[in-house]
Amino acid sequence: MIKIGLLAEGEAELGPSVPYLKPENGGQVIAPTQEGALHTLIRRELLAAGLPDCQFVHRHPNFKEISKGKVHTGHGVLDTKYLAQTVVAWQPHEIDMVIILVDADYELEKRTKDLAQALATIAANHINANDQRILNRHAGGLAIKNFDTWLLADSDKITAWLQVALPADLPQNLETLPGNAKEILENAVGQSMYTPTHAGNGSRELKARWELARLVDLERIKERCPQGYGKFMMTVCAVARGL
Repeated sequence: MIKIGLLAEGEAELGPSVPYLKPENGGQVIAPTQEGALHTLIRRELLAAGLPDCQFVHRHPNFKEISKGKVHTGHGVLDTKYLAQTVVAWQPHEIDMVIILVDADYELEKRTKDLAQALATIAANHINANDQRILNRHAGGLAIKNFDTWLLADSDKITAWLQVALPADLPQNLETLPGNAKEILENAVGQSMYTPTHAGNGSRELKARWELARLVDLERIKERCPQGYGKFMMTVCAVARGL
């Protein structure tokens, strides 16, 4: 299996594997019941591309995270100092590649620059047992405008699954959505009679995202979120092919 060190903003993407992490779990494979929606989408894309299955690996929390009892979340994961500490802490045998995803929110130009700096930092600090840089093992992307936009893309599947109507004026290109996809999805789940079918994966809202990530049509997400999801998954699969 491909072992992936995945960095993203928080529980919407990563499920209950964040924000709490015991130091002894650092470098260990995340249990499937602790995964989130983003883990599921990446795994599905890799398998659809004919690539091996994957496992996701916990970060090693730094001293500050241990003292606070939770790991870094939000778009602050782009911070170059934090990234350097996090990536260099992973041992060469623990991960094959590093992936980072953050929300563009309403700052696409700034986040694009920040992401480029983040990827450069990751590449500079991903080293092998001989302290040499490991090249071409990194992928990053921006969710436009946020991660929930991707889960909202398959509107027909959401409507049928939750038995709740979505707003009728959603644009074909969801990356141009003037409103907040997170609020739309949360309202739909809140109004539904959805009952989680899995014992793991956190709160009702997190379980809904996780189950939805298993149901949505991946090609539909690419069609409606081409700049964010399409480019991100293309990069992820390209890096995985080179392992």
